Amino acid sequence: MNDIDVTFTDINIEQKTALVDILGYYIDEDGIIFDKETKMQHICPITKEAVSIDNASILPGSTIIINTTELSLSEYFTYYFENILN
Repeated sequence: MNDIDVTFTDINIEQKTALVDILGYYIDEDGIIFDKETKMQHICPITKEAVSIDNASILPGSTIIINTTELSLSEYFTYYFENILN
């Protein structure tokens, strides 16, 4: 398997808020991310829980926003390496 470098960049809340806005989401007064079109809470595809701006990871090269946990990151990258890169 080829070596792949993964780099994480820590961005502040203002930068995250601007990025989720560009991706079609907004943040409510409690810090929860909502879809602009559906007005529904954004649910992490891995943890199946609502995503707050404080705990959000916006994965590079995608529009996927997940809760930041060791488990969710490892599951995402396992899926990515097995299904996207192969």
